[in-house]
Amino acid sequence: MSGATLAPPRVQARRGRFFANSALAMLAAVLFSFPLTYYGPLITGSRQFGLLFHVHGAAFFGWMFLYVWQTHLAATGRTALHREIGLAGVALSALMIPLGLAAALAAAQHRLDTNAPRPFEFTLYNLVDIGLFAAFMTASIANVTRGLEWHRRFTYAAALCLVGPAISRWFLPFPSFPPFTDFGPNILADLFLVPLALHDRRCFGRIHPATLWAAAIMLTIHFIEPVFATSRGWASIAPGIFAFTRY
Repeated sequence: MSGATLAPPRVQARRGRFFANSALAMLAAVLFSFPLTYYGPLITGSRQFGLLFHVHGAAFFGWMFLYVWQTHLAATGRTALHREIGLAGVALSALMIPLGLAAALAAAQHRLDTNAPRPFEFTLYNLVDIGLFAAFMTASIANVTRGLEWHRRFTYAAALCLVGPAISRWFLPFPSFPPFTDFGPNILADLFLVPLALHDRRCFGRIHPATLWAAAIMLTIHFIEPVFATSRGWASIAPGIFAFTRY
């Protein structure tokens, strides 16, 4: 039985406020990640973005705003509206996967066209982030009715899959020392798991299994990913994957 079914409404509201406040912090991190690479060029017209990237941005920003709204509804006890809007969240999440893949392939093509060094290095990060987001959202949806606390934590982890790529823009002004500097964005995003674990300890006296699963999966992948992205193995297989997926 879910721990959520045993907790009184006041306790559930207190737990919900943690996720609502965390969602706001995640949204702030995302919004403050694009002044130089998107907002500024968009306002000044100094750089043109294709329709795909505008739609991609709208969907991913929209998901973060929806996450904030949903956690606020849950924290204020408006669960009926939360469930109704959740259907839109499921549809948007499903749309984001092909949009993310298309944007990743378009970015790789641009790097190829401009003869950028290691054109497929960032493609791996894109594919992994999209894959993790899809996996955590699938787990979240599967636990909507069977385990509220699992559902909350898997959605929290899915949100972190968007935070990491966003805050990678913070690192652009600094020299790159791969693979070490490549750990930074996702590991910074993973730090959101620390207050989640502390929240679990306060609520349950232990770290919730969903938090442990999310931390184990994300930290393992995020430490291995930069090493593989800069390896000869990925450089040799990436062109074949790119050629297959873009057609």
